[in-house]
Amino acid sequence: MKILLKSISSIDHDPRVYLPDDKNNFRIVLNLSIGMADSNGADYFDLFVCTPEWLCNNQWVPELMRHTLLVRKYDLDEITETINKYIEICTCDTWTKTAQKLSRYFAWEYEDYQS
Repeated sequence: MKILLKSISSIDHDPRVYLPDDKNNFRIVLNLSIGMADSNGADYFDLFVCTPEWLCNNQWVPELMRHTLLVRKYDLDEITETINKYIEICTCDTWTKTAQKLSRYFAWEYEDYQS
């Protein structure tokens, strides 16, 4: 099975043209559309991306960080490459297993969903 990152978006900014005011101190939430290569469908995952400086300046309480990518600067190509590496690592023989593994790294829209 081949899994693809089909799109990256954000409700705050267009990630393709986003330029942080301070390239060393920023945060952005990315919405990832990930699905099987042979399907038009996809599931949605969120990823919080920030610099260590932003984290130090804005996170005041002890917290376990999940679904977060720390970066030194905003470089969408580098971020996309990192996301794709994790998609490859998580690819299994079924979509359900793959999505469950992906949800360890990205916040999945169906995480903890029970029918």
